[in-house]
Amino acid sequence: MMPGFDKRRYDFADILHMGIADPRLEGNTYTIPPGETLTLPLDPVGYGETVLVNAVAAVDTGDFGGAYCNLRLYRGHERLVFPVDAEAPDALGACQFYGAGARDYRFRFIIPRFADRAVLTIWTTDDAGLRLDYLQVSVSDETPAPLPFGTGVKFVAHLGMIGFAPCNTLPAFALARRAGYRECVTNTNVTRDGVLVALHNDTIDATANGQGSVYEMTFDELRRYDFGVRFHPLYAGTPIPSLEEVLSLMAHSGLRPVLRLSSNFVGDKHFALENLWELVRKLGLSGHCTAKGFSREVLSDLSMLAGSRLRYGFCCSGFTREDCLWLRTLGSDVYFDVQYRYITPELVTLAQEYDIPVEAWIINDFQKIVELADLGVTGFTTDYYPLDGCIF
Repeated sequence: MMPGFDKRRYDFADILHMGIADPRLEGNTYTIPPGETLTLPLDPVGYGETVLVNAVAAVDTGDFGGAYCNLRLYRGHERLVFPVDAEAPDALGACQFYGAGARDYRFRFIIPRFADRAVLTIWTTDDAGLRLDYLQVSVSDETPAPLPFGTGVKFVAHLGMIGFAPCNTLPAFALARRAGYRECVTNTNVTRDGVLVALHNDTIDATANGQGSVYEMTFDELRRYDFGVRFHPLYAGTPIPSLEEVLSLMAHSGLRPVLRLSSNFVGDKHFALENLWELVRKLGLSGHCTAKGFSREVLSDLSMLAGSRLRYGFCCSGFTREDCLWLRTLGSDVYFDVQYRYITPELVTLAQEYDIPVEAWIINDFQKIVELADLGVTGFTTDYYPLDGCIF
């Protein structure tokens, strides 16, 4: 353990007075030269704890891509790496220092299940250095209080927090709430016997230890499959949740549901929209729930049932003036949910003409998040970044 280190709070003074001769210390600043790493061990840590990093720092290139901050997670002495970050475990989910001159940063990280040790790492690339004028790291077991809606740039958890847990499962949704997200996306689908479930595809092939169409299985049959082991052996035995289980968890924790509607909820499956709306009302989520999807028909049909008691998002890679006019007919609170690679200043300006917010999906690129926020994008659906209330 590092001298002077306290699990609950690690002040900049602890770095400056470690009693170790270090040529990188100059007065009251700490410089990380190009290609080097500062590691701060957090030992032990527990599930759901929040690591908050406050820093005043300057990158000597005055640009992105030079200095990063992230957590390395361990279970005992073994590095805990989930499949989504196996190829680049130190880069995915990393926050960046950027810009000219010293800036004030706040980054937040969450400890997932099974991790009992963590190391905060701050590192630089071979062509950039970082000057730290202030650094404080604290660990708290309190769940961050959600910010009021309409406050600052918003982050939305993608199918739970699937950087650290299997998608569309209760462990992923619970971790998203622990991380302090305001909103969380869940997929919606329906079984042969009419039970709404949280499932991304129309088959279970990609997420369970079996195969088959959700439309050909009853809910009890789906429950026999394991929806966690393919993500990581530690999650073996995780069942598929019903949509009612998911929405009950969110309703009781204050996490706003974002229902990603199946485009198949038409024709003989139109009843799924009726059941969904009834479930939202039953759980007291009317006026506190978002529905989004790629199908104009499905969104229009749901708006005929719910009117302005839901928020509606149109998922797309672009939109026109006609789309703006149509979207405005769904309800009083609408937005475009655009694949982030296709967002342009022109698109944002067009949406603003109709007073329609633009949000981005699925984005795990910190630099693009900052750039798009500067364009006026107001929300980001992501696997990694519980940064609500943090300063860019």
